[in-house]
Amino acid sequence: MPSIDHLAGRHVVIDKRKGQYVCFPDVLCSTTRRLIAVYREADTHVAGRCAILYKISGDLGRTWSKARYLNEHAGHCPRISTLGDGSVAIIDDMTNTVFYGDASLDSFTPRPYAGAHIPLADRLLELPGGALFTTGHTHRGTFPHPKTRQPTSEQMGYVSENRGQDFHPLSVVAYDRNLVLCEASVVRLPSGELYALMRENSFVYEPMYSCRSFDDGRTWSRPAPTRLIGHRPTVGLTREGKLLVTYRNVGPDPGTAAWLGDASDLDGDFAVHGRTPSPDNPRLTSEGLLIENASGKFAPARYALRPLTDPERARATLACEVRVDRAGKNGCGVLLGGWWRLFPDRIEPPDTGGARAPSIALRRGRFHELRFVYDKGRATLYVDNEKKIRIEVDANSANARPIVFGTQSFTEHNHGRHIWRTVALAIDEPEYARKYRFHWDWRDGLPDAYARARVLELKNARFCTSGDFGYSGWTQLPDGRFFCAYHHNEGGKRSYRSGFDSFVMGSWFSEEDFGKQGDVAR
Repeated sequence: MPSIDHLAGRHVVIDKRKGQYVCFPDVLCSTTRRLIAVYREADTHVAGRCAILYKISGDLGRTWSKARYLNEHAGHCPRISTLGDGSVAIIDDMTNTVFYGDASLDSFTPRPYAGAHIPLADRLLELPGGALFTTGHTHRGTFPHPKTRQPTSEQMGYVSENRGQDFHPLSVVAYDRNLVLCEASVVRLPSGELYALMRENSFVYEPMYSCRSFDDGRTWSRPAPTRLIGHRPTVGLTREGKLLVTYRNVGPDPGTAAWLGDASDLDGDFAVHGRTPSPDNPRLTSEGLLIENASGKFAPARYALRPLTDPERARATLACEVRVDRAGKNGCGVLLGGWWRLFPDRIEPPDTGGARAPSIALRRGRFHELRFVYDKGRATLYVDNEKKIRIEVDANSANARPIVFGTQSFTEHNHGRHIWRTVALAIDEPEYARKYRFHWDWRDGLPDAYARARVLELKNARFCTSGDFGYSGWTQLPDGRFFCAYHHNEGGKRSYRSGFDSFVMGSWFSEEDFGKQGDVAR
C-alpha cells in the first residue's frame, strides 16, 4: 500500500515524555489558522491516573506550545469540533464535560453536562436547528459472548437541545449480537444523510461497519460492512466533498492509516488485507504467488479474507491451488474452523481439543487443489476433489470466525516456501442476507489489490499491541493538505512495554499520497 511511514519530514512528535502514557488525541485547525491537539496523559493504557491536556501550533504543526491542562485529574478520549457560531467545543467522555472556547484557542471554559453518560463520545455534530448530536457505546451485561470474547455492545446516538447543558439518548444506532459495534464517528454527507462508521471489536478481521440516518439520527439503517478493518475511525468531509477516514488499521499489518473516497465505495464488499513484510515477499512469479520466509519469526506473510459473522449459521467454501516446497510448524496454513497446517508431504488438521486427527498425505513437488467446506460447525477437507476428513468445530466460538491463508504465526518461527495459484471463497449467511464471493488468480495480481491501492499507511505499528497506537483525529490545513494526530509506539525497540509506553505524534499528507505506491511492501 502507499506509505509515508519512512518519510521523516512528514512526521512530528507532539508530546512524548518518559513515564507518561500520552494517547488518544484529536486535532483541529481553527479559523485563525492555528492547530490545537487535545489528548490524554496517563500512567498506563488502563489508567490509574489521567488528565486531559492540549497544545497549540501556530505553524501548522511544525512546532507546538507547552502543554496546558483542561483537567489535571481526569479525562479519557477528548473529541474536538467547531460549531456553527465559530466556537470550539471539546467533549470528554470520562468527566461528562464540554470545554468551550473561541477560535483563538487561548482558553477554554469547562461546562459539565447532565443527563446521559456517553462512553467514547464522538465529535459534536450540529443538527439543523442547533441541537448537538454525538454517539457513544455501552457493553451490555458482564458475561463475554463466546463469539466475540466480550459482552456485546450497543452503539447509541445522543442529543442536546440546550447547547450541551444536558444530553439524552436519541436512538440506537447499531446493535448486533454477533458483532461488537462501537466507537462510531458520524458525518453529514453532501446528500444530507448522517453516515456513521464504527469499529468492530471481535479481533477476527471483521471490517468496520456503517449505518445511515435520513432523519437526523432518529432512525438508522442496518449495519453494513465496509472495506476497511479498523478501530476508532475519524470520518469527515474534505473541502472538496470527499470522505476522509483516519483509523487504527488492525488488519494483518497494523498501523495508523487513512482512506479517501466516496461513501458508496467504502460500503462495498469486503476487501482482502495482507501482511507483506519485504519488497520481495510475497511476490508474483511465473508459477504463482510465492511466500518465502527464512528460518526465524521476522517475516510472516498472510492474507485475511472475509470472516464468518455467525459461525453457528454460516456456510463457507474456501478453495485454493497451492504447492508447499518447505514449511516449519507455523510456516504455511489455512485458517477455517481452525488452522490446517500445510507441509510438502501432508496436511495436519486443526487440534479441536479431542484426539488428534491423522494427517492427510500429499504428493511432494506438485500443486494440489484443496477445498475446505464449513457448514454450521463442521469442516470438511477435500484434496484434489477427494473427501479426506471432517472435523467438528465449536461454532459458538470466536475462533470459528476468521478465514486466513499464508503464514500461521506472527510470533513464532515460521520458515517456509509455498506458492499459491488461486484462492476462492464463498460465504452464505442467510441471517445477514449475505452471499459473499471472492475469487483470486495469481495472473490478476496480488490478493489485497484494493487495500494496497486505496489505504494510505501513515505510520506502521507492526510490533505493537493494538492499544498502543492508532487512535486519531484529522483536520484539513489552509493549503489543502491534511494533518493527522495519533498515538503511537515503536514496538520494535527492546525498551517497548505493551500498555506502558505511548506518545502522540502527527503526520502531514495530501490527496496525491493516495495515488503513490512508494514503499508498497516491507
